[in-house]
Amino acid sequence: LWFNSASVRESTEFWLAGVILGLVVYNNMPGLDVRFPPVVFKKIKNEQLVLEDLRQVHPETYLSLRSLLSWEPEEDLMADELNSVFENTFCLDFVVTYEMNGTTETRELCEGGKERVVTYKNREEFVRLYCEWLLTDSVERQFEPFRKGVRRVCDSPLFNALHSAELELIVCGEQELDFAQLRKNAHYDGYQEDSEYVASFWKLLMNFDLVQKKRFLSFV
Repeated sequence: LWFNSASVRESTEFWLAGVILGLVVYNNMPGLDVRFPPVVFKKIKNEQLVLEDLRQVHPETYLSLRSLLSWEPEEDLMADELNSVFENTFCLDFVVTYEMNGTTETRELCEGGKERVVTYKNREEFVRLYCEWLLTDSVERQFEPFRKGVRRVCDSPLFNALHSAELELIVCGEQELDFAQLRKNAHYDGYQEDSEYVASFWKLLMNFDLVQKKRFLSFV
């Protein structure tokens, strides 16, 4: 679940969504049935964002940028030759092109971006600016009221001490339920661990998907 930069919804709607998330944290009610990517919590906590944060929200762009950073020439080249081969291979400048309500828009990633070519030497800067635009600038109108909504409820010393991963755990709960560990700590009343009935029981549970496992735990 990520923010749509083309959304025309009012900022108050994003603020209210943030307030709801804040109430989940404030009341310590884990297991919200909404799967936010980790980058949402990093942004709420104002932690530094990196290329890896793109993996879940823009996977295709992530792979393209990873390819850009991992590219190496097939032979040793001088610096000028290396940059020239890189430019001819990728043909990029410091500009992003995107769709906005049915029209194609462009945005310079830096001053003079249209005239600035992406080279082997400056490719890391290009990737950093591209990530910054995708994860921050392009969704600022939607995310800022959302973040303020969360902070409206949760702005406290305890909340400020939380790391983004801890905040994600509070909101989403454990996403992977370790039933193997549950089995190791199980105690049986009137049955033996190696009995056919118990073995069939655990075989059934191990084949449950996440939703079924949560329902089973709620039942017991």
